[in-house]
Amino acid sequence: MSSREGVGLTRREVLKQGVAAAAGVAGSELVAPDAASPADSASAADSAPAADPASAANREPARKPNVILIHTDDQNFEQIACYGHRVFTPHQDRLAGEGVRFTRAYTATSVCNPSRYACVTGQFPSRCSEPSFLRAFPEGTQTVVSFNTRLQPGAPNIASVLKKAGYATGMVGKWDMEPGGLWGNAEERGLIPLPKADSWTASESEVDPRDPKVTQILRNNHDRYSAEIKACGFDCAERLCNNPESWGNHPLNVHNLEWVVEGALDFIGQNKDKPFFLYVAPTLHHIPHPQESLLQADPRITLGGYLDRAPDVMPPRDGIMRRVQDAGCAPETAYCAWLDDGVGAILRKLKDLKLDEDTLVIFFSDNQTRAKGTLYEGGVRVPCMIRWPRRIRGGRVCDGLAQNVDLAPTIFEACGVPKPPDMRIDGKSLLPMLLGKQEKAHEDLYFEIGWTRAVCTERWKYLALRYPESAKHLEKERGKRLYHQPTLEPLQHNALLEHPNFWDPDQLYDLRIDSTETVNFAYDPKHAATLAEMQARLKRRLETFGNHPFGEFMG
Repeated sequence: MSSREGVGLTRREVLKQGVAAAAGVAGSELVAPDAASPADSASAADSAPAADPASAANREPARKPNVILIHTDDQNFEQIACYGHRVFTPHQDRLAGEGVRFTRAYTATSVCNPSRYACVTGQFPSRCSEPSFLRAFPEGTQTVVSFNTRLQPGAPNIASVLKKAGYATGMVGKWDMEPGGLWGNAEERGLIPLPKADSWTASESEVDPRDPKVTQILRNNHDRYSAEIKACGFDCAERLCNNPESWGNHPLNVHNLEWVVEGALDFIGQNKDKPFFLYVAPTLHHIPHPQESLLQADPRITLGGYLDRAPDVMPPRDGIMRRVQDAGCAPETAYCAWLDDGVGAILRKLKDLKLDEDTLVIFFSDNQTRAKGTLYEGGVRVPCMIRWPRRIRGGRVCDGLAQNVDLAPTIFEACGVPKPPDMRIDGKSLLPMLLGKQEKAHEDLYFEIGWTRAVCTERWKYLALRYPESAKHLEKERGKRLYHQPTLEPLQHNALLEHPNFWDPDQLYDLRIDSTETVNFAYDPKHAATLAEMQARLKRRLETFGNHPFGEFMG
């Protein structure tokens, strides 16, 4: 790879070199061929020359490593080329080629809010200590994990622990762990709802993002969110956003990746001389579909107010379609390349500052959308790549089990920072596996959402659906059968159509031959022993949650 390959160009550079030259650079990247299964596929990036462990892993770092955690939103396997699909994502492929690509990485749950909680705390969402969660699920009741976990200020998490250890800590992008929810306790938090547009100049129920009054309100709310996040252990919390559609005003329902990436680059530049932890959480590929924002949105619209100028930190949006088509990819996948350009800008910044060797980059999706809201593979099994050139030999594919609760202990071990005595961590460090010192970190994994719990091993997946009395009353009130959890019913209905055993109380799947989870062996006498073993694994996991019953597993 040449010195310019794999590196995105800014708008200013493209204007200098011309669109044709930019397309030529893009066209030199490798694109993975189509493949039937992401778990069994390897891209050209995976066959890239591996780093020499004698020259990389055995060198002592000059200082503690930096850590960048890129946490994407609703990203599926088919949106990354190195998982065997024809999309244009050279920078994510580069992460895989220079690091380790996981085929069996999972989240603890499959909706964004509790998934992010598990990621930054290293613990399962049911352990949430935020007062509203504890009031909703006191001891003696079954917890119902959904969009209800919040990060409690003062509770240990990755940022607060590293900050006490001398790290600069920052986050940009989607937080989604506000106390009480996005607008919960709005008045006491100093949040200002956007007024109805008909009291101003816009029409119907929309506001004009260019109106200075709107910018003032957005800036106020942004600063309030920033203060709440800083209270959780971040020195810097900028370029903050949430699900675009949650603001209820169509002109603001857009993604602005460049704005978030610019904040990430600013933080890296400002903290280049000391170790730092940066949590980067773009809103892509959440709804509204990012292709719409890529092609139509004003890049000056942000949830921090209307900008005087569009950020100039990534290749221009109007050239992405050309590069995607020149690479032989379908134009409707251009949004995948848009996110990839953001990843490329961050990697380029590290290289320009000579920080790439000593920076641990973790790339992880919060969930998939094919079975979002459930514990099926299409919800909880996600893309993951980890790169650390100085220590980790690249160009490898890992089939071992890994989970988002593992990220906190992995980061702590990599940084040489001990876990605080008062911090409960459910995950395990993946560093020994990344360094080739052990083959696997887990014998099994645990999952939870709504009224379902699950465990999986390398081969088997067991899912239990248990409705408490409170849910049965809810079912009568709604006059229809309940899904696996009380939200996202349209997405769960899609999962229902793909999983014929959706409402079976016990579900046992052989993932080696049935990754789509369509054949339920739970009621097959030939698999009674396997069912009993998996139920015993689930029972052991549930016993760690104290007095919170779940069916017959905990009375």
